[in-house]
Parts: sequence; C-alpha cells; structure tokens
Amino acid sequence: MPGVLLIDPLPAPLVERLRPAFPVTVPFNIVSSYSEEDLARYAAEAEILLVIHRRVDARLLSLLPHVRFIQRVGVGYDNLDLGTLKAAGIVAAYTPGANAAAVAEHTILLMLALLKRFVAAESATRQGGWPSAELVQAGLGDLANTAVGLIGFGYIGRAVAERLAPFGSRVLYTARHAVDPAVEQRYGVRYASLDDLLGSCAIVSLHLPLSDASRGLIGEAELAKMQQGAFLVNTSRGELLDETALRRALVSGKLGGAALDVLVKESAGGNPFTDLSQVIVTPHIAGASRAGVERAVQMAIANVARFLRGEPLIDVIG
Repeated sequence: MPGVLLIDPLPAPLVERLRPAFPVTVPFNIVSSYSEEDLARYAAEAEILLVIHRRVDARLLSLLPHVRFIQRVGVGYDNLDLGTLKAAGIVAAYTPGANAAAVAEHTILLMLALLKRFVAAESATRQGGWPSAELVQAGLGDLANTAVGLIGFGYIGRAVAERLAPFGSRVLYTARHAVDPAVEQRYGVRYASLDDLLGSCAIVSLHLPLSDASRGLIGEAELAKMQQGAFLVNTSRGELLDETALRRALVSGKLGGAALDVLVKESAGGNPFTDLSQVIVTPHIAGASRAGVERAVQMAIANVARFLRGEPLIDVIG
C-alpha cells in the first residue's frame, strides 16, 4: 500500500488528529524537522506527499524517488516546482477556496484598520493619551461609498466583494478576463483594466496567486498611478509587490498607508516597514482560521483517498 508522508513538521496534537483520517493499512508518517536526514528516513515508503509550506523541487524529490502524487494543503502552490514535477510525471493538486472566507475577513479588517487609523488610535490610548482631535484632523474614512479595487477575482476576490457589499463600497476588479455579466451583478462589481483600477480606487487590494506573470506586478510605475493618499492591502503573496517601491511611495506621501499580511521575507526580523507607522503588518495569518485550516485538511485528505482508490482527482494543478 502506498505510504503518505507529511513533509512539514506539525505539533503532536495536530498529527494525532490527522492519523485516524487514513486507513490503518496506509502507512502515514510525518517528518519531525526540516532536515534532509529526517526526510530521507521515509524514502522507501513515501509515494504520496502532503505539503504545506515546504519547497518541493528536484533536490527534495531526489531524496524521495518513489513519489507519485503531491497534495498541497493550501490555496497556492508557488512552493511546488511544477516544471520538475511535470518532468518526473508526478501529479499535484491543491485546495483552492478552502480559506477564502478567512482571508476575506482579514482583508476587510485591514481595510477598516487603515481607514479608521485603528493602530494609531489604540496605541496612543493605551499609552494614556486621548487623541480624538488629532485623529479626526488626520482624517478618518469609511468603506461606504469608497471605491475599492480588487486585483484578482477568484475565490478570495469574490469573497471580499461579497463582504464589501453591505458596507456600500463601489467595487472594481481586474483579472485576466472579465467574468460573465451575471456574475458581476451577483457580486456588485465592475470590470476595469489594471491602470483604470489603480487610478480610480481609494483602496487597492491584491488577490492573485504568485506566478511568473504576477511576480512584481505592483512596482514603481503602478504605485505612481494610484490616487494620492490611497491605501494598498496585500493578503496574497509578498512577491507580488516591490517593497522598495512601496516604501518610497509611503515616505513621499503618495500613498496614505498599507496593510500587509505577507512579505517577501517572512521570518523574524523580515519586516522592512517597522519604522513606518502608516504600515500595518500581520504575520501571514489571514487564511489561518481554525475553520479554514480544517477545510483545507479535509479537502486534501479526501483527494488522497481518491488517489488511493484509483479515482479521478479534483483540483489538479496544470
């Protein structure tokens, strides 16, 4: 029976919850660290990989030569070297939409935090101040009647649009192709080119997967097209955005602020905006709600079960 190997170390309680999901006849193992030595211990049995964050490339696969199927537990797959997988004849799948609600809620949170100057207000009040006049003078915004631009209109972009509707925002979106008019009507959105969206919206929010086409999509030229004092929100991938160009736009006053759940360097000390009070950074937690994680895990397990039974897979990449 093919063996299943989870190649990202997880806390023991989570492992114990996963183990019963597989038949007792299916060997299920999990690495205890990110070391290659630990990974190689399972080389003989591992034919199915469960992947969360770990990079899957030629080097990793050389340690696990019997792998036939890779199931990513998550909505993106930029940690998978698709060219290497294709050359090796390995099928890969992921769990799109699993955390769309969670990411959408976090996106709305960040938009409101920027508009209401929440971080500055809470911090000053915690320190004993009462800066009502200063905050009002600096300007407090509303989502009502505000033009919000969504770059990307997949599961998450649509979930954000759905949640903006009750606020009364005017929502534009851009994507490779405009969606059907009935879908636009359902979500209360209107298609715009990227340039038109950047120049028309007080808030621009990124909702794209990372790919060769989207890497560095928002740089100096794109930021220059945004409205004076506009806000930028990114809950997708840090590499979509030129962080150096963003810093210049913020320091110059071109942008009024930014809220980022993702960075290029996601580790302690990796936040390049700690000195800018107009930037909110959260540690890539937008999609990590209990319900979102549980949904992704269940989708992944169901797909592994299909593979074991020889049934057609869903959400195959490529």
